[in-house]
Amino acid sequence: MKKSPPLLKSHLKMKALTSFNYYKDKDDYFPVIPIVFTVNKKNIRTLALVDSGASISVFNGETADLLGLNVEQGKRTTLGGVIGRIVGYTHKVQIKIAGKSFICPIVFSRELMVSYNLLGREVFFENFKITFDEAQKRVILA
Repeated sequence: MKKSPPLLKSHLKMKALTSFNYYKDKDDYFPVIPIVFTVNKKNIRTLALVDSGASISVFNGETADLLGLNVEQGKRTTLGGVIGRIVGYTHKVQIKIAGKSFICPIVFSRELMVSYNLLGREVFFENFKITFDEAQKRVILA
């Protein structure tokens, strides 16, 4: 009988799961989760839609104002997608999601005219394994 290799401590570690119920808006449900920005030693809480179709996170200009950021001091970029083309400015900001803090590039745009700020794939998705559970109407971050 072949002996199995011993389990290493690293094999026993399990990643913590954080589950967020979808947010109900009128008759629809959306994977909206809480996010905390840390800017100038202040924590500012908001919500954002987890958007696997967005290559980068995009937030409106009002959020930048709340954070005390001058939108136009970021790196200018033009984004295109289902909402058309918009001009925005990339800033690297510290965020905390599901107990994990990291620096994330976020494009802030005064032209963003959608219902929710968007958490896109760049950096955010690299920090988590993300599961959209449509049947249970929840998003799971591991």
